[in-house]
Amino acid sequence: RRQNGIVTEIEGNPEAPTGRGHCCVKALASPHLLYDPYRVNYPMKRTNPKKGLGEDPKFVRISWEEALDTIVQKLEECRERDPRGVFFQATTTQASEIRFGVIGFMKGFGTPNYWVSGGGLHCGNGAHFMNGIMHVSWSIIPDFAHCNYALNFGCSKGHGAGHVAVQNATQVADARYRGFKNVVFDPFQSAQASKGHEWVPIRVGTDGALALGLVNSLLNEHEIYDVEYLSYKTNSPYLIRPSDGRYLRDEETNKPLVWDLVDKAPKVHDDPSITRVQYEDEAHEVALTGRYDVKGTECTPAFELLKEHVKKYTPEYVEKITWVPAATVSRIAKEFGEAAEIGSTVTIDTDEGPKKIPRRPAGTHFFRGAQGHTNSGWTCLSIDMVNHMVGAADTWGSALGLGATVQNGYKKTGKPYQIPYPCPDGLLKAKAWVYDHIPYPLRVPKQPTRLDLHDMFPTSIYNAFVMTSPKWFEILERFKIPYRPDVMINFGSNSVMTMGNAETVTENFLKKFRFIFSFQLYVTEFEEAVADIVLPDACFLERYTPAVSFPSTFSHPQGEDDWGWTIRQPVVEPLHERRDFNVVMLDISKRLGILHKYYKGLNDAVTMRYGGEMDEKYKLNEDGTEEHTWEDVCDRLLKDRFGEEHGLEHIRKKGVFTWPKRKEDVYWKWFNPSRVPVYFEYFIDSGEQIKKLWDEYGGADYFDFDWSRFKALAVWFTGPTPTEKNDDYDMHTFYWRAVTHCNSLTQQNPYLDEVSQEDPYVYSVQMHKATAAEKGIEEGDKVWLENPEGHRVKGWVALTEGIEPHHLAIAAVAGHWGKYMPIAKGKGTFFNDLVEMDLAHTDPLTFNQDICCRVKIYKQNG
Repeated sequence: RRQNGIVTEIEGNPEAPTGRGHCCVKALASPHLLYDPYRVNYPMKRTNPKKGLGEDPKFVRISWEEALDTIVQKLEECRERDPRGVFFQATTTQASEIRFGVIGFMKGFGTPNYWVSGGGLHCGNGAHFMNGIMHVSWSIIPDFAHCNYALNFGCSKGHGAGHVAVQNATQVADARYRGFKNVVFDPFQSAQASKGHEWVPIRVGTDGALALGLVNSLLNEHEIYDVEYLSYKTNSPYLIRPSDGRYLRDEETNKPLVWDLVDKAPKVHDDPSITRVQYEDEAHEVALTGRYDVKGTECTPAFELLKEHVKKYTPEYVEKITWVPAATVSRIAKEFGEAAEIGSTVTIDTDEGPKKIPRRPAGTHFFRGAQGHTNSGWTCLSIDMVNHMVGAADTWGSALGLGATVQNGYKKTGKPYQIPYPCPDGLLKAKAWVYDHIPYPLRVPKQPTRLDLHDMFPTSIYNAFVMTSPKWFEILERFKIPYRPDVMINFGSNSVMTMGNAETVTENFLKKFRFIFSFQLYVTEFEEAVADIVLPDACFLERYTPAVSFPSTFSHPQGEDDWGWTIRQPVVEPLHERRDFNVVMLDISKRLGILHKYYKGLNDAVTMRYGGEMDEKYKLNEDGTEEHTWEDVCDRLLKDRFGEEHGLEHIRKKGVFTWPKRKEDVYWKWFNPSRVPVYFEYFIDSGEQIKKLWDEYGGADYFDFDWSRFKALAVWFTGPTPTEKNDDYDMHTFYWRAVTHCNSLTQQNPYLDEVSQEDPYVYSVQMHKATAAEKGIEEGDKVWLENPEGHRVKGWVALTEGIEPHHLAIAAVAGHWGKYMPIAKGKGTFFNDLVEMDLAHTDPLTFNQDICCRVKIYKQNG
């Protein structure tokens, strides 16, 4: 709503399936973002050559022309040295925008170096990778519209945060009304735990052990598992050689073999006699257990190995690790298995007519809280394995890929097209994905070319331990990287605060760049410390973005509701001298003479990110004979997806384009020939390949890798937080997400700040009353939290009984100290200063950081 040209109110779009007219508190408070007097409104340059924490940058206002001339000059100098010296740092806050300006420029300029800083390193290296393998999705979530029983592991989905937040919150509220039960494993009584059917306090970082305990109880204690699903939709029946743990393969086709119990013979996994694509197809029974002789080799089905492997995770063993009572582990496993209603079916309407599919109204879900640890990858897989044991995956009522990832597109164009398909081994492959390479099959490790050596590591997205090492340049020399960090382009990130210990990030990483320019809404701690030029970015109310739901796998409408492709459009023209990031990146690329390469980068990216080849008529010009405005780029993408009549001008009228969702795309599991793994043969190969390459460079001189993580079966590995032995550091601390905030930006909004101050826990350190009494700490006391490495943060204590007594909880990325964000300054505790970024605090499989730690707590003096 605008009054006299001023935006006074934001409401949800009733046409958009993601919210149906509702929106979150951050949206309601967003008009202030337009008019905040502390916004960056003009380009500025640093006049103090000294960089670092606490340095006054002494910014002065400059013109756009001076800013762009300087930036282009620095980029040209970098290109002469080596274009790979450019590093693009972005943020998950701008997830939709980075798929254009970042990708186009990286391809056009010729640099492979990029990350989304803390938003990615904390958020989902394990979750996104494993969910991509198991569901071709970014995340998973129960089918709230039909699910009756869910297990929630450190996850706020459906409770005001996470992807498709408003739609999922609505569905959960409706589900609770009809009797849906949500069991929440969490160290403290979070929003989801408070609203759950049952809150089960758990030791932070041990979710994976609990999940494997549930799998063991299902398989070996209660004997509840879905034989049909495991036989025809997973690699459970694949025969495994005892000598090396690999599949037994057919000599002619090299395909994995399974044992046909009817014909009493080995057959390739996709032999028609043992294949069930749709639920009503008929097929021979295959072996899940037993031993079978194939040409002199005695082999065992993968499921038999899994069943035996998890026997160590007894309820009693799990209790010692997680502090969840053994009886509770066993009971919840039984309840979950029974809630899955194995054997039940439901009939849905499809393009081919009515079809019967499994009804499995139970599911697990998780996100950052459960996976942000040194056992991230296997934790994510273990939690999801609970679903697959009972067949509760991508079918009616079960755990679904979040973002609604499978579709055959808008009928007139067939786009976006995102129907997964099987690899030669029969395993699930994504048709579209967020990055250049799909999660599976894994990339082959190769000689590194990136500043983080990431070419070597196919089981993760990016890492921090290389670039934040004090020996970074030595490592680059050892691994024969012929260039060094040169120019950083920062888009919206405040990596000084969002990655880990601020001094480590600043001194070991950020100060190594010759020149840094930053697109930003506010002058954050990042700009104060290291930026040479700050550019005034437009906010979401001042710009066009043609694909707000992100590419392929992120925030599309969940469940059976319509598809909805939303766009951003300016409600006012950019104020003052603000300019949209994507407009500026086109300008910079033109000045560098790389527009044609920039356009090619975008053309090539559309197929992978958005599903379906672009029509030639809508592709951006790659021969340098035509320039495209940013609005033209948006218009071409929309017309390519939805037809000539549905371009930017048409879609901006409603802000969203919708079309019906096929039920066989929502519940796609029993319409697709692909299987998912419960046995990860390829991790064995990948680990061996990485280690061979690692040893060739003498990598052990810098990092001591735990290569045992590369196994074929899910396993629990302890991390530094649960196993630290120093009794002085007797408290576990972690951070949680307050629904009033997003990353480190929103604390500057006075409306959100006021709401946060009304909540006694958003800006405090939560501590159990009994533990506080033992330590002589009272409500409101000012305290220090110090980790074993000597890093400490300050805060004030709020007492509660809604937390496991050995834990301390801290909300959000708070504790700002920058002088240009006065509303945010001094509010809350800067938890990330306790986060270490070395390999010891990183998952060796997926490189997710450990975002909990052991601390001692004591009162501040004075």
